[in-house]
Amino acid sequence: MSPKNATARAEAPRASVALSTPIRYAALGASDTVGVGSHAPTRENWTARIRAALPGDTVYERFARSGITLGQAVSVEVPQAIAFRPTLVTMWLSVNDALGHVPLPTYQKSLQATLERLTRETDAQVVLLNVPDLAALAPPHAPPRERARLSQLVSEWNAAIASAARPYGPRVLVVDLLPASKQLPQHSEWVSSDGFHPSPKGYQKLADLTLEAMHRAGLLPPSAEQARP
Repeated sequence: MSPKNATARAEAPRASVALSTPIRYAALGASDTVGVGSHAPTRENWTARIRAALPGDTVYERFARSGITLGQAVSVEVPQAIAFRPTLVTMWLSVNDALGHVPLPTYQKSLQATLERLTRETDAQVVLLNVPDLAALAPPHAPPRERARLSQLVSEWNAAIASAARPYGPRVLVVDLLPASKQLPQHSEWVSSDGFHPSPKGYQKLADLTLEAMHRAGLLPPSAEQARP
């Protein structure tokens, strides 16, 4: 599908149609999609929780690998996901790149190529998560200068992610994790004992944020709360 024009918002505009069923759901990602930080990673990772909220006939497959960057996923996860013939793809592949000193132009080029492939070679709706507040995940003893550096990095990377997604309009929905992740200092229960990966409650929060964005975009029927007058 050719890219479409879109407004300059953190999230893509409302989708034109809801996902048809049965949904074929492919989850791309790294350790967070694997479920690191949970005692039951297969069941408690955030994409499994999304799958649990989708219709019962949904076909779900994870292609995630711990420690992977987007540049690596381009030749490993992405081809496998395309072969799966998905109608829904979630992708959270940014944090390892940002913290691993991948140059932002290199990352953005990989992201543009990935979105082009997914939208051209599949009929899938793509749901793309951006970078959370890394400063809020910094160790308690981290100096203010380091927190400021991380905040600037997140701002630059999220702007690049939004820019890469924008040409595809409603076909690529960006889920902005920054507002909720700024609450991390008040919600230590969202972070696992390693101080970095989500806990089971954190994974549920990620799933909830993503599902809320999908409901707002019209990809899923309105939730019970949204349906109330």
